[in-house]
Amino acid sequence: MKKSLFVAATVLLALIMLVGCSKTQAETPTADPSVSPAQPSTPTEAEGSAKHEDTSKNESAAFSDSIDAAYAQQIDRYYTAISSKWNEGTYFEHEMSALTAYYYEGNALENIGFTCMDLDGDNSRELIIGAIQNAEQQPLVFEIWTLQNGVPVMLAQSGSRNRYYTQYAKDDGIWTIANEAESSAATHAVYYLQLSEGKFEVTQGVLFDAAANEKAPWFMAYDLDWNVSNDTPIDKDTADAVMEAGRNIYTAMEYIPYSLYK
Repeated sequence: MKKSLFVAATVLLALIMLVGCSKTQAETPTADPSVSPAQPSTPTEAEGSAKHEDTSKNESAAFSDSIDAAYAQQIDRYYTAISSKWNEGTYFEHEMSALTAYYYEGNALENIGFTCMDLDGDNSRELIIGAIQNAEQQPLVFEIWTLQNGVPVMLAQSGSRNRYYTQYAKDDGIWTIANEAESSAATHAVYYLQLSEGKFEVTQGVLFDAAANEKAPWFMAYDLDWNVSNDTPIDKDTADAVMEAGRNIYTAMEYIPYSLYK
């Protein structure tokens, strides 16, 4: 009797274990060997190249939009000169600003740049080639060009005795040019220029001419003829105040450095 009960209990226990094992196996999913585990999404090499190419195209387009095709020759000749580090004599031979040769220290192509900007609001942009190096103190311009009937025409070129600097009047929101010039050892001037209808006009100028009047050599000028007979005599304090106000708005332009040109 006891033996029969023991056998019955053993069979019952085996049945319970069998049912529990079957239930566990049914609840546990089995992996399908034909399905690969999910992986993080990564771009293929082709996709990566395409994205890089699109970025490069966008950068090239932005760069192209910042310059005018009509000025390509003027921009390119300075690239040739700077990358070859011409001396002053070679610049003179090519009728270019020899002051460029003073900006070779370090990376010359990063020290000099260019930009196209509408200086007179006629919807036609001018080309300005100028110094990036030390521009915060002396925003020197090498050349300024404009378009007349679609043809590039030079408006200004800096030389050792005739230098041009960019100015920005924040209150008026306009760019102007200061021309520091010397006619002789005893005669020098600063002219403030504004572009109008394709040419620079003198808005104001301070002229020093000791040869004309040694005791009162300062004059207010509104032309570039160096003839003080039609200018207005002023005292030194007035002259200094006008020139100081002019220097206070000397402002560097945001040039594209030649290191990015080619």
